[in-house]
Amino acid sequence: MQTLTVATARRTQLLDVTAEVAAAVEDSDGALATLFVPHTTAGILLQAAGPGASAVATDVEAALERMVDEGWPWDHVHEGDRNPWSHVRTALTASSVSIPLNDGTLALGTHQAVFLAEFDGPRERTIHVVVSS
Repeated sequence: MQTLTVATARRTQLLDVTAEVAAAVEDSDGALATLFVPHTTAGILLQAAGPGASAVATDVEAALERMVDEGWPWDHVHEGDRNPWSHVRTALTASSVSIPLNDGTLALGTHQAVFLAEFDGPRERTIHVVVSS
């Protein structure tokens, strides 16, 4: 297992980590990379990026903020939590994703990228990368 550490800059942010993940699996002998985010207020997802899709990440960020409003009357705050919305936003993403490998490279679609989904930033986050056969 390899562990990547990335820093986010905003409370809600989709951070493209494709290059870091690609470097972690480069030249591996396995057939599948599994990425796992060990956080309850961050997730991992695949989404469009690059030319013609450069605003997709910010659109997803804005949609998640609109769907899960921070101003709602959250019961969880009575337990001392300061960020209940971030847990709900995380529940709408995933804690892990698996990506096939082709000769040690991520077999992503033409416009696909790997994003860390931050919902309680800015913070330093961890992504575990496991390659299996």
